[in-house]
Parts: sequence; structure tokens; C-alpha cells
Amino acid sequence: MRIERKLILAVVALIVLANLIYPLAALARAQDVAHNGFESNGTLISGWHWLRNSGHTAKWTFNATALQKAKSGTVYLNFAPLVTNGVNGGSGYSTICLVTVQGVKTEKYTIKLVNPYRPIDPEISSGVGYQCYGHTSQSIPASIWKGAGTLTITISYPFSNDYHMAVNANAMSIGYSK
Repeated sequence: MRIERKLILAVVALIVLANLIYPLAALARAQDVAHNGFESNGTLISGWHWLRNSGHTAKWTFNATALQKAKSGTVYLNFAPLVTNGVNGGSGYSTICLVTVQGVKTEKYTIKLVNPYRPIDPEISSGVGYQCYGHTSQSIPASIWKGAGTLTITISYPFSNDYHMAVNANAMSIGYSK
């Protein structure tokens, strides 16, 4: 009888704890806006558009209505492209790219792309070690997205060190807090 009572109390305690934690998850403030359009004139290879020649660009469009309730100072571009040092390039390369953000007005921002892969190796890696990650160096001000129906994000070759970058539709997102 004593073991049954302890078991019942333990189950009740778990239920109470779960009910306390669940509402906290529902209050999460960080949000993500996915693209609703993507186009690129880069060379398409295995689902990635390689921006490696003058005139190569990529453009994402986002429905900005989700941002209208964003807290000012919390809107950032998050970017996850592939980067290498040249055609059939090597692993571990990072770069900096310039992005144009067009909403109510147009501004340019930099994104420092970090490649955590090691070693940095200039020899052909067949795609191993190309993945980079980065975000805008500052938040996108409300003066760009407040009242905008759409945000358009554009990047163009060349990038720092003339490295090659590959993008796809899911490589760019917008993060914000409510």
C-alpha cells in the first residue's frame, strides 16, 4: 500500500510539473519567418545555386505581415549558405557578404559567414566542409519592415576573397522576437 501511494504521488507531481512547464513553452517569443519566394541565376548544381560569376544574384521574398508585431531591435536575417574557395574548392572557408534589404525603404547590411569546419584545406573536398552560418551584424530597423507587405533580400557575387557561395530557398530566414 505504501509503494502505491508513493507511485501515485510521483505521478501527480509529474503531471503538475508538466502543466507548469507547458505554458512556458507556449509563451516562447523567438519566431522565424520562412521565405515565400526565391529566385537565382546562379549555376544550379545538386539543388544549390552557385554564385561565382559577376552578375550572379539570389533573391528571397518574405511576407512582412508576421513582423508587424515584432519587437523593435529583434529582427535579423539568418543565413546558411555553402562557401568554398573556387570551383571544386576546398573546405573550411568563411566569407563576408553584402545583402540588400528592401521593404518600406532599402538598406544594405553585412553578414559575416563563419565556417566552423576544420581543417581549412584548399584541395578539392567534394562539398565536405562547405556549410557556413551567419546573421546580419545589426538588427533590421522597424523603419524598413513596419508597414511593409513584403521584404526582399538580395545578394550578389562577388563576396570577400572572391569565394564562391551556393544558396537555395531555405538558406535565408528572418528571426525576430515578439
